Amino acid sequence: MLRYILGLLLFGSILFSGCKSGVESGSVFGLDDVIHANTRLLRVVMRDNFNPPQASRVYVYPHIGQYLVLQQAFGDEMPGLTSRLNELGTIPTYDPEEIDPLFTGLLTFCEVAKQVVFSEHYLQSLADSLVTKAREGGYSNKRISASRAYAMELSAHLGEWIKGDNYIETRTFDRYTSTITPGKWIETPPDYMAALEPNWPFMRPLIIESADFYDAPPPPAYSTEKGSDFYTMVMKVYEESKTIDTLKEEIAWFWDDNPNITEHTGHLMTKIHKYAPPGHWLNIVSQICKKEGTKPHMSSKAYTLVSIAMFDGIISCWHEKFTTDLVRPVTYIQEYVDPFWTSLIQTPPFPEYTSGHSVLSASAAEVLTELFGEDYAFTDNTQLLFEMNERSFDSFHDAAWEVSMSRFYGGIHYMEGITEGNKQGRFIGRYILDKLMDKN
Repeated sequence: MLRYILGLLLFGSILFSGCKSGVESGSVFGLDDVIHANTRLLRVVMRDNFNPPQASRVYVYPHIGQYLVLQQAFGDEMPGLTSRLNELGTIPTYDPEEIDPLFTGLLTFCEVAKQVVFSEHYLQSLADSLVTKAREGGYSNKRISASRAYAMELSAHLGEWIKGDNYIETRTFDRYTSTITPGKWIETPPDYMAALEPNWPFMRPLIIESADFYDAPPPPAYSTEKGSDFYTMVMKVYEESKTIDTLKEEIAWFWDDNPNITEHTGHLMTKIHKYAPPGHWLNIVSQICKKEGTKPHMSSKAYTLVSIAMFDGIISCWHEKFTTDLVRPVTYIQEYVDPFWTSLIQTPPFPEYTSGHSVLSASAAEVLTELFGEDYAFTDNTQLLFEMNERSFDSFHDAAWEVSMSRFYGGIHYMEGITEGNKQGRFIGRYILDKLMDKN
């Protein structure tokens, strides 16, 4: 598996594309530029070591910024967001005679991204390359200046809105303290890390009304008695681990998407960085848009709606996780079944129910199904960067269900957690689509 340093080398090797595939009339910018901007952000998130909930936040705001610029120019194909995103309200507008919407949207993407990442210089260098391309494409200084001015104005406006999402406040809240209450989550091996983002339910959602928007049915009542529903649920995980085949192991690793895998050799600990789950799905969006030659503004629509669905899905999921506070398989199995057992992939540091990757994947799949079709077959090559083979799927929901099963194969989730997580994600994705497309 490639180490983080190789990811950085690849980060630096990607060239800013001058290709005009999918170019809108009158613009030197096209689909390749939109895809490249998303890829740049994926690499920055990996470099800056954001955890999955944080990554969903870093991804969504720059895409919203780009979308808000393009929606003003292509409104018939892009539903309005200003009246639908919680607390956003009105935004500054521009004179369509003075700017290039695609150029301005890309600049806004960069400016908003700089507000939510640490490695701002990577986004600044992208913005600088966009300006260079505009000049080489014959844009007048007046047009470039107008585009840059509006990008700065809109990004500043969005910056004030972003500050109100409670992220900064959640950094100051009390840390979660695990208990020894039977059935409740406690820190898991190998690192026994503190619970990850226990205050994420206090984040402001984008479309759903609140973190407790979705009410998942409770898992089986906790019990250590053999034959009980809970014991049976746990044993399914254990028994699967004893008979797992190579294909299932490949599936587990393909969708692992752990941005911080730790490896221990004696007293030495090393970390492997990969795309977080929401980044994996945004890379799928890139692949689909490139395959279809999607118009740049429609690719922005796909990125943005998928990002919104995943962001709200994670908030809803994290509320369920820290409300139910369910013990992970590894804890139960080591205490009551097999003290030497461990999960195939590393158990993440937060409660089990529901499965986060299941929720955000199903929500993303619901959006992509709406945009590209019910039986859209595709091949995902995201993990080639990390020396894993590509995988093919008959539909987006086929891929999302494989994500869910990967958590069961990996030994980190019960079947109930992945089944209900998949339902939760589909429900949230559908709700968001209906809200954005005026179907409610």
